[in-house]
Amino acid sequence: MNLQFLFDEQIRDVQELTPGYENHASDVWLVRTDGGDTVVRASRMKGEPDNDFWWGCKNLFGIDPRQVHNLEIVNNTLNNISSIPVPRVIRKGEASRQFVVVEKLEGRTVSSFIGQPSSVLQSLGEGLARIHVNQKRYAGNPSGTFRVELSDFHQHVITGMKQIVSSFYTDHHQIAATLPDIIGGLKELPAPDSSSFVLIDMDPSQFLSDGRTITGLVDTEAYVMAPRAFDFIGLEYILDEASAAEFSIGYEKVMPLPDLTFVRLPYRYLYRLLSVQGSVDLDEWLESKTLF
Repeated sequence: MNLQFLFDEQIRDVQELTPGYENHASDVWLVRTDGGDTVVRASRMKGEPDNDFWWGCKNLFGIDPRQVHNLEIVNNTLNNISSIPVPRVIRKGEASRQFVVVEKLEGRTVSSFIGQPSSVLQSLGEGLARIHVNQKRYAGNPSGTFRVELSDFHQHVITGMKQIVSSFYTDHHQIAATLPDIIGGLKELPAPDSSSFVLIDMDPSQFLSDGRTITGLVDTEAYVMAPRAFDFIGLEYILDEASAAEFSIGYEKVMPLPDLTFVRLPYRYLYRLLSVQGSVDLDEWLESKTLF
């Protein structure tokens, strides 16, 4: 891939970076010039989102992975409000698709949060809490071009879940049969008090660490504005009791944990519709351990 059009300096070396799993949505390159090392990102998606995750994210929150220029708002805002470094967007370009050049951060990709030192987990908790302190009064995308009033949020989720089920799960009897009960529960819930930046596909692979602390949050394409409880729904699938306890210590240095009691079931169901951690059996997914 010729990326020279993005740089004034002559490119000396380009290395393709892979996240370690198949069917990832982005192309990522480490680019070396005389001016230093940077990272270039672009979406691999050419047409309209057509899988359950990205189709759902676009219809529920108004984000489109092809619009990587929007990362300028996401990354630069997060970099200003979180204690976790987030790579700032240095420049943007377009050549058949959108590209962004971002800072290269130090650290190695985290493979799992389980078994990490207390300092790593507490830095993760504190960093996410500092992001959650920045609150908004709408759900949607970070640029504000797609907004849902919080008073309408749960009805909006109901409509979105119906669409996802009819588009992707008509042959999945268990998921389709569970939908009416989930809708009934959502209708009884009060509207969220606020929204924050939340990462729908929360996973260790989005983060870097030096073994002592979290040194980077580098995969931000799926950041949306939604209740902060969403981040905790995702975290319950990638932490265990010990790591959740350390995470909570860091988080509560900044703000209290949210109450997931009434939102856990419907929000978990939504995350399963989005295949956040793949095609897990629905019962196993909904009955996963509660950690917060």
